[in-house]
Parts: sequence; structure tokens; C-alpha cells
Amino acid sequence: MKKTALLVLLAAVAPVFAQQQQPRFEAAEVRVSPTAPGFGQNFGGVLREGRYVNRDATMLNLISSAYGVSEDNVAGGPGWISLDLFDVIAKVPEGTTPAAANLMLQSLLSERFGLVVTRGTRPVPRYVLTIGKGGSKLKPASGTGNPSCQPIQQPPAASPAPADQPNIKVACRNLPMAAIADNLHQMANGYFDHDVVDQTKLEGSFDFDIEWTGRGVLAAKGPDGISVFDAVEKQLGLKVDLQNIPMESFGVERITRKPAPNPSGVEASLSFAAARFEAADIKPVEPGAPPFVGLLYTGGSQMRAGGTLRQLIAMSLQVSPNVGDDLVVGLPKSADTQRWNINAKVPSTGEGAPNIVRGRPQPPPLSVGLEMLRGLLVERFEMKTHTETREVTVYALTLAGGRRKMTPADESERSGCRPDPSAPKPATNINTMIGCKNTTMADLAQNLQQMANAYIDHPVVDGTGLSGGWNFVMGWTPKTLMPAPGSPAANATTVEAADPNGITVFDAMERELGLKLVKQRKAIPVIVVDHVNEKPID
Repeated sequence: MKKTALLVLLAAVAPVFAQQQQPRFEAAEVRVSPTAPGFGQNFGGVLREGRYVNRDATMLNLISSAYGVSEDNVAGGPGWISLDLFDVIAKVPEGTTPAAANLMLQSLLSERFGLVVTRGTRPVPRYVLTIGKGGSKLKPASGTGNPSCQPIQQPPAASPAPADQPNIKVACRNLPMAAIADNLHQMANGYFDHDVVDQTKLEGSFDFDIEWTGRGVLAAKGPDGISVFDAVEKQLGLKVDLQNIPMESFGVERITRKPAPNPSGVEASLSFAAARFEAADIKPVEPGAPPFVGLLYTGGSQMRAGGTLRQLIAMSLQVSPNVGDDLVVGLPKSADTQRWNINAKVPSTGEGAPNIVRGRPQPPPLSVGLEMLRGLLVERFEMKTHTETREVTVYALTLAGGRRKMTPADESERSGCRPDPSAPKPATNINTMIGCKNTTMADLAQNLQQMANAYIDHPVVDGTGLSGGWNFVMGWTPKTLMPAPGSPAANATTVEAADPNGITVFDAMERELGLKLVKQRKAIPVIVVDHVNEKPID
């Protein structure tokens, strides 16, 4: 065989050989996540008990994990890749490293979603971390432990008003500069809509404490607030600027929304035992005690839950507590009066165990935490439920009759809502404007239940008749900042007079989007509690 012919043959074989050598999971289950909208939380893939597990992941999350790049470096693709949630559970060979698992995930995305990506370099916006004029104030690390950033507990707020909320304080230890940049982005994501990259050229690891005001309450605090940009400069001696810098980028050329079917029997072979707390202490809350409603990871192996029995049941079944009166029915009267405090220990292994992500301890995904809470209510309160359709009070999202103030979205625009600091505010005491891209009216209805929970006390359903995705910006005054009923400001009748005093979410929908929230009765699925104890059993 001639040399040139041999080279041609090798060139033809090389891609096939490389494809055969690409690592693959031994078996894998891929499914659309059952997690309800707004309850998804993803910390990337983890390896445990011979499996790779990635829960409640958008396709952007999965591509980011597979290729080791930021989501901000992934371009193209349809809008749903930032919205739809998937679960991936796969069997891995013994000794598999996280890097090898990511290569296996690349193969999985190609085989099950038909993913095709291209690589290139392009200028992209990034927050660049450099040394400030006065020089770095970082201290060389004094220990050799794992890199970590831990929140510093603050005294409770004097009132629910945004101006009274405490600043965020964090103690970081043994962090190299790349990890500092990454942690800043994660901890202060209300300020950073792009990744933070390190260009300080500082070597080694560092210890530091930092304090800043959350983005949502910065305006309310006025001169007493400190932005994360000022905090980085004054407390760390560093500077953060938004620049366009050339970086490797990934383009999504082709992908399908529905994954290929799982092999027969794979789900049963890869399933975990149900996530459950190892132990839990359930105590009634004394009258007059500060209210706490939610599920909170408090560090280490501890989680805390609190609320009335109705609120706890609603959360555990992925229902926003503020609409629990309509969506959780069949409860005794005490379920709305007696509040409970739960201190629980998460398991040390399995899906409920915490993980170290980017040098910081992270809880299990929220859906897994709520699964453990649900299991606790079944075991200790003997809860039994079923779902049926009943007529309840809802807020129907309808057209207001005037000009619609939203624009149709291109299907390639990334779906989702995030803070938009540059958007003009229709009232002086709006903390944050929210920009939504490629958002359906059904998604908007769901978002309002959670984002405007102080106003929304009934489920929101879409009655607009509008199809497809829409782009819009919205914002409203926190309910705690609205004028008291009966005050001159509250009785103002003109838009001009009302603006300085705030705008409710109901007014915001009409004035900013051309929509209305109309209270009406409608048959929708609800959760019926067949049985629950009023007190926990030991």
C-alpha cells in the first residue's frame, strides 16, 4: 500500500477509533424531572455509591458539567435548554473520577439527546477581577484545610422592611484566586449576570472576610448599604470591572428536547433508597415567637424546617405555602394555628447527604430535601393524601384590554427571568426589576405565585389565550413598603400621585405588561389530605 493511501486510511479510521474510546456509563436513566417549576435546584453531578447523579439539571447545567465550562460560555440552541429540568442517574465503573464521569456525560448527551456542539473563541462579557490601586488586602492562608466559604450568622432583622435586613457576611478560608472569583459569582449572583474571572496574577491561597448588602435591598438601605463591587474594593483591595474578553465558547448546533427512551429495567437497577432524615426533633412553637416558614440547610448535617402543618405539607409536596389554603384541603383547624419547628439531621450517605461544591458545603437539591420532609410528615404525622380536581378561588391572568406591553420572543432566546439592574423603575421604592425572556404565560403565572408571594394568596392560572414565549420587564413594590390602608398615599387615585409611594403586583401587571389578575372560581387539581395527626408521634 502506498504511503499516501495509508495516511488517507488512518485519517478515515481516526474519528471512529476516537469515538469508540470515548468513556460511557455502564447504564443510565435519563428522564424529565418530576420537580415542580420553581423548586428545582442543581449543584452539578456527584458520584456516590457507584453511581453518577445529576438532579434537576437544565440542559445548560448538563452541558456545563459535561464539558467543564460555564453556562455563560454556551451559545445557541433553543430557548428551552435553560428551562426544562432533567434527572440523570448512571452506573459508573469502580474508581471513576469526576473528570471521567464528565466525559461519560458527553457521550450520554450525544446518544440520548443528539447533542452536537462546536467550539471556538469569541469576545464575551465577563466581570474581571484585578488588583485595586491601593494593592491587595488579602491575607495568605493560615491553614491547610479544604477551601471553604461559610456564612457568618447575623442577628435577626428588627422588622421585615428591606432597609432593616442585615448585610451578608462570609468568612472564606484557603481559597486560591480562581476560587475567589467563582465564589464571588455564586455568593453575590444578584450583582453578577456574567461569570467573574481572575486576572490578578496573585498566586497561593488566601483567607478573608467580606460583607456586602444584598442586591434586592441595596436601594432601600441608601447610604448604609454597600454593593459587592465596593466591598471587594474596600475590604479586599481588589477591583471588579465588566469587560469583553476572548474566551473559548461552545455553540449548540443540534439537540432534541425529548431524550431517547431508557433501556428496559434500567430504572429499577439504578434506583436509590428513598431519601430520609436520620433523626428529627419536632417541637411546637410558642405563641409570639418569631415566625419561620421554610426549609433551610444550616450547615454540617443539619436542616431546619418551620411553619404550620398546612405550610409544611404544602412545601413537602412542592406547593408554595402562600397558596396552600386553596391547594391543600381537608385539614383540621389546628393545621393553620399551631406552628412547628423541626431540627433534622440529614444522612451521611445517599441522596440526602450534603456535598462540597466549589469549596463550600451545599445541601442536597431542594427537591430531595422536600422529599425528606415529606417522609417525616408521613412517619411522624401519619399523613395520607391524594390529588383530585376541585373548584377553588384563583387569580386568572387575563388581557387588560389596552395595548399589550410585551414583545413576542424568538424561540432561540434563552427562557427565564432574572434581575435587570438597568431597567427603569415605575416607582421609587421598587427594589429590583425583573427581565423575562421567552417566557410563556403559564410560566409567568407560576412565577408570580413565588416571586410575589406576599401579594398572591390564591393560585394563578393563565387565561390570556396567548401562546408561545414573550419578552418583558416587570417590577413591583414589596408589600411591606406599600402605604398603610387608609393613608393619604394609599388613597391616591392618579398614577402620578401613586408612583412615589409604590406599585402593587396587581397594578404592575396592568401598567407594565398590559395584563390583569382577576379573582374567580375555577376547577383545578388540589391535594386532599385524607388523614393527618394534629401532633407528631414519637
